[in-house]
Amino acid sequence: MSNDRTGPFGRLLEAERQFHELMPGKDIYSKLLFRTLFWFGLFSVLYTVISGL
Repeated sequence: MSNDRTGPFGRLLEAERQFHELMPGKDIYSKLLFRTLFWFGLFSVLYTVISGL
């Protein structure tokens, strides 16, 4: 897998990685929790936008 972060999905993953670096908790469980909340929120917003069309 390439480490190319130029596409829209790559930029989203890069933003998620930077979001993790700002998190106060550095252990793996807190990162997993925040990562889960981040992706759940993203997909919830996408679902709401698409279903509202």
